Amino acid sequence: MDLPEELKNGFVPRPCDANKYTVGTVTVVGGSGRYINAPVIAGLGARAAGAGLVQLAVPDASRIAAGSLLPEATFTKLTATCVPPKADVTIAGMGLGVSVNTEVIVSRLLSGSCGRFVLDADALSILANWYGRSDGYDPAKGQEIVLTPHEGEAARLLGVKREQVAADRLAAAREIVDRYGATVVLKGHRTLVVSADGARTYENGTGNPFMALGGMGDLLAGTIGARWAYLKGDPFLAAASSVWLHGAASDEVVGSGGDPSIVNTAARIGSLRVRLDA
Repeated sequence: MDLPEELKNGFVPRPCDANKYTVGTVTVVGGSGRYINAPVIAGLGARAAGAGLVQLAVPDASRIAAGSLLPEATFTKLTATCVPPKADVTIAGMGLGVSVNTEVIVSRLLSGSCGRFVLDADALSILANWYGRSDGYDPAKGQEIVLTPHEGEAARLLGVKREQVAADRLAAAREIVDRYGATVVLKGHRTLVVSADGARTYENGTGNPFMALGGMGDLLAGTIGARWAYLKGDPFLAAASSVWLHGAASDEVVGSGGDPSIVNTAARIGSLRVRLDA
């Protein structure tokens, strides 16, 4: 499977003296009683995509669920007043729910931080609720964010109907960029990535209909977080190369006649990533 020329800098060899900190640390903040596995799947994606250390800030139920899939992860119990461990990239929102407590969690996470954040799922709904208000959060100068909405979440971010997003996906993605000042990954058939300055776009050509499966978005968020933590630089390149990797891995699973499950796709992300980073 050919890697597009424009994405080749998204995969670079690991140095011989690499350790778990130099190849990137990722913190995942999410989970609730209803969606206990969502942040675990994101952590699985982060590990598969090369994170040296995955740290989960999750409810106790998610911690138990992570035992078999992510035995090496560290844990912080998720509460409104917890302090998630610092990392090169923090991923937030998967299965979090939208409530006063979760708004506090996301606000405390983002306010005053100049870090790197991938916001997915319920964190996007919280962000949409804050638009136009002065009491959401106050980002520090230098903060970088990647937003990963599907069309429904994009509609909420823009305050429009989903059909309007579907009618012109590129225009919608660019409008989200303008409104939130973030790199945007608009998921779906031929996922679009638009840089935070609006100057660069990438339309993905990998992926297949068997990716229409609960948890695939969580897996992608983890993949983006890990690749961004590894590359340390351009969020657009990290996001675009991650989207390609995620879809290419699923294409390899489907092409080999395998079950296109979350676990199998994550495993193929890992093997394909190792080949590309070698």
